[in-house]
Amino acid sequence: MTQLVSMFVAQLPVLIVSVLGCVVIMARKNELGGAAAWALMGFGLSVVLCVLIPLAQILVQKWVIESGSSMAQRSSVFTVLALVWSILRAASYGLLLMAILAGRGGMRDAGSGI
Repeated sequence: MTQLVSMFVAQLPVLIVSVLGCVVIMARKNELGGAAAWALMGFGLSVVLCVLIPLAQILVQKWVIESGSSMAQRSSVFTVLALVWSILRAASYGLLLMAILAGRGGMRDAGSGI
């Protein structure tokens, strides 16, 4: 249980920023147009990962240790898991990038009087 709490604490700064991002986007979604959906997906994925990563890490760690697998097998499992988390974090950043690009397109259209 202590390990789970410490993993959640490690995710806390990202979780706080992501939740605040969702709140700001929801408050200004009419102004942001299509960019709001992309931003909510990006921040939302980040919130989900902040909860899912510690839980999955604990469950996988428990499963790997109880299965009696070798050190090399444990290492492989955790390497794959770290790669999955990295790809999902990159996806959340990609969604936020899409929000920026969608927002810039809307600003360009508004600036041209269209």
